[in-house]
Parts: sequence; structure tokens; C-alpha cells
Amino acid sequence: MRPAGVALIAACALLAGASVAHASTPSQGTLSPDAQGRGKLTWTGQMSIGTADNGTTDDCFDSNNKPDPLSGCDFFKLTVNTPPGFYNRFLGGVRIFVTGFAPFDIDMAIYRLNANGSHGAQAGASGNPPGEDEVTTVPDATGKYIVALVPYAAPPGTSYNAEASFNLRVANPRLPELNRRLGPGPANYRASHDKYNSHSEPSIAMDPLNHNHLVAGSKMYQSLPKYFFKAGTYESFNGGRTWKDWGQLPGYCTAPGQCDPNDNLHFRVVSDIALAFDDEGNAYSNTLDAPGGANGTGWNQTINIKRPGRPWSLPIVVHDNRNNPLSQQLLLDDKNWIAVDNHTDVNGGPNKPHDHKIGTIYVCWSWDGAQAPSQQIVLMRSLDGGQTWGGVAPGDNTPYQLSQQGAISGIGCHIVIGPAGEVYVTWYDNTIDALMQAKSIDRGHSFTPGRPIATISGVNTQFDRQSFRNLSIPTSGIDNKGTVYVVAASHNGAGSPVTEGTSIEQLKQLREKRRADAEAGGDPSTGADIVMFKSTDGGNTYSGPIRVNQDKKNRDQFQPWMAVTARGQVDVMYFDKRNDPNDFFLGEYLSRSNNGGKTWKDVRVDHRMWDPRINPPISPSGQFIGDYQGLAADDRVAIPFWNDTQGAALRKGSKGYSPWQEVYAARIPNDPAHGGPCLDLKAPRTSLPRDNVKVKHRHLSFHGAAKDRGCRGRLRNVKVSVALLQGHKRCRYLKSDGSFSDSRRCSRRILLATRITRVFKGGKRGWSFSSNARLPNGKFRITAIARDLAGNVEKPARGRNTVTFRVR
Repeated sequence: MRPAGVALIAACALLAGASVAHASTPSQGTLSPDAQGRGKLTWTGQMSIGTADNGTTDDCFDSNNKPDPLSGCDFFKLTVNTPPGFYNRFLGGVRIFVTGFAPFDIDMAIYRLNANGSHGAQAGASGNPPGEDEVTTVPDATGKYIVALVPYAAPPGTSYNAEASFNLRVANPRLPELNRRLGPGPANYRASHDKYNSHSEPSIAMDPLNHNHLVAGSKMYQSLPKYFFKAGTYESFNGGRTWKDWGQLPGYCTAPGQCDPNDNLHFRVVSDIALAFDDEGNAYSNTLDAPGGANGTGWNQTINIKRPGRPWSLPIVVHDNRNNPLSQQLLLDDKNWIAVDNHTDVNGGPNKPHDHKIGTIYVCWSWDGAQAPSQQIVLMRSLDGGQTWGGVAPGDNTPYQLSQQGAISGIGCHIVIGPAGEVYVTWYDNTIDALMQAKSIDRGHSFTPGRPIATISGVNTQFDRQSFRNLSIPTSGIDNKGTVYVVAASHNGAGSPVTEGTSIEQLKQLREKRRADAEAGGDPSTGADIVMFKSTDGGNTYSGPIRVNQDKKNRDQFQPWMAVTARGQVDVMYFDKRNDPNDFFLGEYLSRSNNGGKTWKDVRVDHRMWDPRINPPISPSGQFIGDYQGLAADDRVAIPFWNDTQGAALRKGSKGYSPWQEVYAARIPNDPAHGGPCLDLKAPRTSLPRDNVKVKHRHLSFHGAAKDRGCRGRLRNVKVSVALLQGHKRCRYLKSDGSFSDSRRCSRRILLATRITRVFKGGKRGWSFSSNARLPNGKFRITAIARDLAGNVEKPARGRNTVTFRVR
């Protein structure tokens, strides 16, 4: 596949030697706050042709980390003067905003400026799609910085307008006081216990053969400023209460420098881990792999396999971008997902646990242009348990293209497989603000054309006063009836299903109108919500959006992940700011629906809220807390899996303390208090006091009360047995016609109906029984037994619902 823009790249390369960088106007400035903490300065500039065209902001500097006049980048030197202790009472920092270059693409990064004119550590960045403004906030900014702007996809002469301003809010409360007010949430179980200095973008999978067996993974960082990391895994055999940290996956340090974070040229990045199980007990990890170095091109797709009781295998290549010079130079793989068909085998037949069959394994990803803005959603599959892979044909190294748009078609694909082996691949196209989907009903041999199923208002920019990047990557699920669910973050819960016949151009116009309306509104609070769309006809049509989070505050929820249980419960976890009046610090919540999304209950997941500014990795698009989190669930428990910095709130040196992003799990029981279904498992109880039993002229009457103790329980009936005891566990039972049965085992009761006489508040019911039968002399035993609508039956209990008496 030849990405759009290759001809432009070649033309630019011919002229690069003659280019000279344009200086911004002015070239530098100083920002100081007034008494209210306000201040602003502006500058302008334009792009020129140079060596950094279609590159990153790091390409704007020479080998000495000084601005390169031949790069074609534009630079502005920013000095921020703040008095000592200025940020003690504020949340936020200095906001850098660049606009006026649409429809082209300029990326931005802010670095510390050293005294010798070279750049230091990166302090912030923004790398939005073409035509979108670049904006970020440098938290607690003070001192000297250099702002670098690179023409990622902008022709020479593209101009821009820029602004630096204080973007602050008085912190009320600060984080320690906030957590004190909230009190502790549920227990969180830390999974990461390794030597690496941060962790993000976790994934988790539950073994279908043993739901207490979990395999999880995340990025494991070795350099936060350089954004150097590999992917590693964790394993639990007790439902996430304790974890074995396996460290980084094996097989990715095969050449000098590939595991040395000081080797900028050769360090091998392994990223974006996704995990899945087959129904034979094997776990699969799918990752992006950069064998040519972190700053190289030709990133590949790989998997590792973990057999039961054995370590992870060495990598198996799914897709190789380095098999020819052109694809190695121009293409890389990104934002992947893996899924295993545990419903059907590779021929479409039944696939059962322990039958020695492994269904088709699918991997999807965004196939990106490394030197031009191109992006397609593609897929490959394996028919032999992950050993070999193909797209159109086995072993062809040619991904099957699912997206149908032009140069840029989306990011963040997710795969779910239905009960008949049907495959749904869903992704987000930010150029039209739409969730896209393709479907296969022949185990991946062919797919329907990728089409928009719903529009959203994408959460793709940094939140006000914050510096971490956002992206409305979708997550999807399917129940055993074939109902498909798609969930994503959307500003103010906005969105709608896409009707048949709606053109891509109409969707683009709708996107631009929404953005114009938002800008005209001028409200910096996003109110990002989690929304769900639902299809009951095999993905042909969708309904929604349904707002998942049920809070009543205009605060942000984002980065959702979903799991659908065997009984059809829909579970969604996400980052959540609802408990912080500042709309700044983060927690985690889980929402559950037991009726297909009609109603939801939200449950807190985090043990304490946390600060995303603490030692974050710095990605090319800003501070990084990940683009997604993880969730596994069955009908007993949900196990969210996420990264946060809650350990930094503990006393240094204490158990659990960490100054880094760590990964945690929680166990949220599936009971009514936590949003679970109302499963009535408790039998009702009947009381029959001895004084309520009356025998007059040998006629019997008695009364009592009964109540169902189960969840929303309701009594079906109360029945009684009247036994004439004969000894040796033999009885004669009173029958409905007033006679007594022949002798039988006492366990073979004859139950007689009672009459409900009164209904009390709270569901308690009074009942009575009377008989005109004349009782013979002897010892009798009455047993009252209640039954509820769920089928639970009360057992006899002496002194409560069983009474003995004599007739003489």
C-alpha cells in the first residue's frame, strides 16, 4: 500500500538543503502573573521547508540538541517568571495554544531550555490530527523553555498564531484533604512490583477454564523523558488479590543497545500490549515491536504465547514492515488488539473447552504512515494457534484492509466475536468523529465494508489545566444472544446512530458544526461522559447513545473499557473526576447494567484519588497516563485493571509507596449493593409461636407470619403439614379432606394450603390455617414452610416454624 503524501515527501527532500528556518515574531518573550495569577503573551510564525518535514519535534534540533536552522521548524523562547511558592495554591500551569494553520498539521513540543541554548527535558507536547489546534498546559511552569513547532504535514509558508497564558484554578481542596473527606474506597491490589519506573496502558484477560486465573500486562518504562519502554506481564491465580510480576516479555533484546535506555539509536520499544485466552488454557500477548529502534520506522506486530504452567514464548511475527525497504521506511503498526474465537473452530464447527481445538485468532491495528499522514485499519488472522499469520491468504504478510476512507481512516480498533463466530471490528475515525465497524460472518475470509455506525463528540484534546493526552478509543462487547455493545467517551454525552445513506461529507460537516458550537459556547469544562450504542440485529442498526455514568455533575469520565458476562451483564470501567470539586484529580468507577443498558449503577473502584502530574512519561503528544485501561468480569466479580499514582500519597519508604504510575486491580462483587443483579438466593422465614396453636373440641387452628429475606423477594405461598407422630420416624399426615394418611416416612410430608390474612409494611405477611377434622389422641407436629417466587423453600427449624403438641 502506497500512503498518500509520498510524492510530496520526495519533492520536499530535493529542496531541504536550501531551506532556512523562519524565526517567530517575536522570537522570545517573558510571561509573569499579575496579582490575580493572570498573564498572557502572543507570537506568530510560519513553517519553512527543511529536514524535519513530516518528522517529530525532536527532529527540529541538531546533534547538540540546539535548534537546527535547516530543520524547517519554528522556535520561540519562553521565560516564565513566578514568585516562590506561587503554585502552592493553584492547579494548572502555563497554557500554550497554537492555531490558524488549518487544514494543515503542525505539531508542538515544549522543552526546558539550558543555559547553552540546547534543549533539556520535554515539559509538554501536543500532536493533534490535521486541521486541529495544538494546545497543552505545562504544569507548574517556571523558568526558561523553548517551544518547537514542526511542519508534520504543512507546506512551506504555513503560518500560525500562538499564545502563552496562565491557566490556573485555586485548589480547593488539595489532594490529601480530598482523600481525607472521601475516605477509603475498596481494596486495590497492586500488580507491578518490578524495577521499572512507570507503567501504563494495562490490559487484562480472564482464563475461561479458571476465572481466578488472570493474565495482565502494561507498558514498563525505562526512561520517562525519552518515552522508552517495553511491554511486560503479570499473572494471578486468586482472582487478582495477589500478582506475580513477570517483568518485560522475553525475546526483544537480541542486539546490542536494544535494552539500553541510554542508547537512543538502538533501544527497542515494545508497546500497546493486548491479551487474550483460548479455551485450552493458553494466553496470548499481542504487542507492537520496533526492532529498528524507538526512533526508527518499520514497527511490526508480534505475539508471545504462554502455555499453562510455562513461561512466555519468544516473539512470533504477525506482520513484518521490515521485509522490504519501502515498507520499512514508510509504514509502522500502531494501536492493536487481539481476540480468539472460543465459539467455533477454524472450519466453523463447534469449539469446546479441552477439545484440543484452537479457534481462529485475530489481530487488528492501525497501519500508519511513518513519514506522511496515512492511517488504515487492517487485520490478520491465524488458523494454527498463532504460529503463522496471514491477511488475504495464510503467510502472505499482507494485512486485510478494513477501513474504506482516504489517507486517514481511524485508530484504536477493538475485536469481539459472537456466539456463531461472527467477528466485529470497531474503531474510531476522528476525521469524522464517528465510530466505525466492519463485520465478518465467514471467520475473517471477508468483511463488510467499514462503515460509520454512530457519531460522537470525541474527547481528543487535553482537559483544561491538564497536560495528558486523550483519545476516544472505543471498546466493544457482545452477549450470548448476539447483542453488540460499543462504548466510547464523548463530550457531554453527545452522539447519534448513523442512518443508512449518510455520506462521509455530511459527517464531516456535522463534526465541524459541533466544534464551532463548542467554541462559540466558550465553556472550558468538557463534561466528558461515557456513552454506549447497542445493536440487536447483528450490527445492521444501532440505538443510542445511552449515558453510562450516572453522576449528576459536569465532570469528566473518560478511557472506558467494557466486559460482558455470560449472563449478559454489561460492565464498564473508566477514569472519573466526579469526587473532585476541582475537576482535576482522578479516580476510577465501574458502571453495571443488568438490562442491556437501560439502567446503570455506578460503583467506586479506586482506594484513593490520585494526581496525574506525578512523574508521568512524556510522549510526543504530551504527558501520558495511557489511552485505555482494562477490565475482566464474570457473573461473580468484576476486576478492573488500571494505572495510577495513588502510591505516591503514602509515606516514603512505607509499604505500597511508589513515586511512579503503578498498575492496580480491584475486585467488585456482583451483588445488588455493587450494581449486580437481584439474585434471590435466600429462603423465606416463617414464625409459628406455640401460643398461636389452638385445639378446641379436637378441631385445630393456628396462625403465624412469614417474610422473604431475599433480594426484592416476594412470597409465593405458605403451606403447613400436620403430622401424627407414630415413632421410628413414621407419621400419619392430615389431608385436605380432613382424614389422615396411612403411615409413611415423616420426610414425606403432605402440605396443606394456608390463607393470607394480612400484609404488613416491608413485605411481611400474616397467615392462618384451620381444619374441621377431629384430632385423635396422640402427639402432633406442625411444620410451616414458606416458598418464594424465586423457588427458594424454607427448611424446618425447631422453635421457629415447627411446633409439637399433644391431644388427650
